[in-house]
Amino acid sequence: MKQLWQQRLQQHHREMLKYSRYVFNEFFTLALFIFLGALAYGYSGLLETLSGQLWWAKPLMLVLFLCLLSFGRLATLLQQADTLFLLPKESALLPYLLAARRYSLWVPLVVDVLFFGVLLPFQVVATNLSASSGLLLCLSLICLKDGQLWLQLLNVYTVSLQKQRQRGWLFYGLAALILSFGLWLPWLGLGLAVVAVTVLRLYLPHFLAGARFQWQAAVNNEDSRMLQLYRLINLFTDVPQVRGKVHHRVYFDPVLKLIKKRQRQTFSYLYLRAFLRGTEYFGLYSRLLIVGALVLWAIPTWWLVLVLGGLFLYLVGFQLLPFYHIFDENLFVYLYPVSIKQRVKSFRQLVQSLLLVQALVFAVVTFWTLSLAHWVLFIGLELVITWWLSRSRFMRQLPNR
Repeated sequence: MKQLWQQRLQQHHREMLKYSRYVFNEFFTLALFIFLGALAYGYSGLLETLSGQLWWAKPLMLVLFLCLLSFGRLATLLQQADTLFLLPKESALLPYLLAARRYSLWVPLVVDVLFFGVLLPFQVVATNLSASSGLLLCLSLICLKDGQLWLQLLNVYTVSLQKQRQRGWLFYGLAALILSFGLWLPWLGLGLAVVAVTVLRLYLPHFLAGARFQWQAAVNNEDSRMLQLYRLINLFTDVPQVRGKVHHRVYFDPVLKLIKKRQRQTFSYLYLRAFLRGTEYFGLYSRLLIVGALVLWAIPTWWLVLVLGGLFLYLVGFQLLPFYHIFDENLFVYLYPVSIKQRVKSFRQLVQSLLLVQALVFAVVTFWTLSLAHWVLFIGLELVITWWLSRSRFMRQLPNR
């Protein structure tokens, strides 16, 4: 079974490596570095405005810790066929699951360490906790995450969903209590976390002795976990495992009626209809629009607002490019008496319209946070980026992509 785990893990790594080339392309990587640099600058500026102990700092840290604890699930890499072909090997499955549990801890561990590295300056400035206390809190959270993965391993041997939910609520309540102690007495928090995980670990063999592995529930959990990962990757490239859904958003019907029924506007109607009634690109556009508006509203530095506003506009424009090929597998569109040039023009007009709507929303948000001169400069920059994206070389290369 350990050999089977190694084979599954290698297959999973090859698949993720293949998709990583599309996710971390040069344009997204550049935008990501600029975005992280801008956030780091804004974060350092925020820290300079804080002084003394803040009463809300520790409760905020507790909420962030609990949110961070929910990141990362047991990755079993089980497949639907395993419910049949591995059923005779159920008694030998535990070494496979233990290897899966150890693997599942690595990503949360790295995320926890990075998170505490980012949070440490805020902790030192806003609370009475030292850097060593932050290290103890990090170790406490890692111990609790380890315990949570043991609990998830226990759940795949549990039939009752109600019992699983009760254990989950009990675990988060206990974790909140332990982390609360840790925020005031870090050594005590670490000690309680170690004791809690040890008790759970000692209890586990006693429970598993007479339990049956819930094959279908375990496979469904793994499918759900992988679907979340595929949806994230699908923001950058097409993933066969993710199928978009169609929703008739009635409130957008008046927008569709604005397009006149003319031959040259055939693809204008098709692209707009597919965008407004789809889930993938409409959801991507909506999320980036909302996140961008909130970020611009929260940042007080005017030049940083200009940089991030342009960056969000660039990200949306670049991520919309694959939408051009949404009808490529529909044979009927090749029968339309509409040239490729007209199709590209219709798509360019859609992207330009969406970017103008985004720029308008950003302009409304920043009107209350920027001076008049900086606001006019911001609008000018947004219009220039919109014009450049809708006429860039990426648009000209669309028919060949």
